[in-house]
Amino acid sequence: MIFPTKSKYTFDESCRLVRPNAEGKVIMWTFTFAEVLDVSEGRRRWSMFLRKLRMRKRYSAFNGLRVFELHPGGHGLHIHVLTSCSLWIKDVLQLWQACGGGRVGVLPIAADRTGYLGKYLRKQGRSECFKGVAMWRAFGGFPALKIKDTKIESNWTRIYAYLRATARSVCGLTFDKLKWHERQQAVCNVERGLVWFYGLARFAQQSDIWHDMECKPGWIDNLHLFPCPAPAFAKCGIPD
Repeated sequence: MIFPTKSKYTFDESCRLVRPNAEGKVIMWTFTFAEVLDVSEGRRRWSMFLRKLRMRKRYSAFNGLRVFELHPGGHGLHIHVLTSCSLWIKDVLQLWQACGGGRVGVLPIAADRTGYLGKYLRKQGRSECFKGVAMWRAFGGFPALKIKDTKIESNWTRIYAYLRATARSVCGLTFDKLKWHERQQAVCNVERGLVWFYGLARFAQQSDIWHDMECKPGWIDNLHLFPCPAPAFAKCGIPD
């Protein structure tokens, strides 16, 4: 089973907070540019448009969620917006083009189809130009959920948290001192019913004490100083 990233899950749940109209619809806008721009320039123009639009009394309460997409056809940056606010298309188009934008599209969609925008948040294939860029964000005071408040709970995360809280070396080294790929291996070891440090030679050589232990017969037995989760812990199911 493939689980969504924290970002995508948080976005999907935030989409549920967009209030539908009497027909059960929410509004999806798509903003494009007349030419291919750097992402930084596209973001600057979008911010300028949003600021000027919300300066108008009629649209001062405009809020929602925006998602960046790099069009696969080579047309550059697209910006999708999900909102429950009503806007006049002529006002939006005029202001958007005045800020250096191109075409504007608007489409009412069913409230239960808002997760469609989440397809642009997949980590796989993410363009290098989006490095350090928030792929989605709330604006105008929209009460979106925060990624930092989203906690993924699974066998893997339970084991990781357990090792982080309990695993210590005889030299006082903590689990956080391991490199990321070594921490991943440690979690996989527990899932397989092994001691967490199995095969982590670099961690065992962090000090002379560990080096001396390595040279003695049966040294691996002396490393059973750390509480290891029972098999039931490693195999417990993921809650609904």
